[in-house]
Amino acid sequence: MFSLFRSSVRPLFFLGLFCFWLPAQSQTEQTPAYISDALVVYLHSGPGNQYRIIGTLAAGSSVMRLSEENGYAQIQYDENKTGWLPKENLTFTPGLSAQLSELQATFTEQSTKLAELEQANSLLQTDLNRITLERDQAQQELQQLSRSNERLTTELDKTEASFWQQPMVLGGAILFFGLIFGLLLPKLIPQRRNSERWM
Repeated sequence: MFSLFRSSVRPLFFLGLFCFWLPAQSQTEQTPAYISDALVVYLHSGPGNQYRIIGTLAAGSSVMRLSEENGYAQIQYDENKTGWLPKENLTFTPGLSAQLSELQATFTEQSTKLAELEQANSLLQTDLNRITLERDQAQQELQQLSRSNERLTTELDKTEASFWQQPMVLGGAILFFGLIFGLLLPKLIPQRRNSERWM
């Protein structure tokens, strides 16, 4: 019976020791925290309001939680200073002032990006207007060249037609072909007659 009692007490002892060790371990871990949105929080030299006040912290201040005891949290601030405050004045999410600072920084960054995009858009719009103007000018020049080409083609056709319709040109062409025919024909015919005589 005693051995049964001893075998059951030993696991309970280790279980209880583990349960006490776990909260103590969690309370000594350093955790980033913030002062809640109270206007001013008084810091005490120990875990209770009976300890003397050693300073104050403004709402939203970033601190490091070291441990907890009797409803008070020990914090580290200003790099190496420590103090105690009621743990309900401690939060693990940034306060309104910290969020406001982050929002202002984000707003400034987005405003800068927006200004850069607007400037880039303005430059692109200027380039687009210039390219559109150059395209319109090129189309106008192409239309003018097309009209000039049509006019010159028409004038050339008229010039060729009127050239052959002139009497002197027509008579000269007939005379030229007649002269060539008259010079070539006698040379061809006698050669045939001479070749027949030798036979």
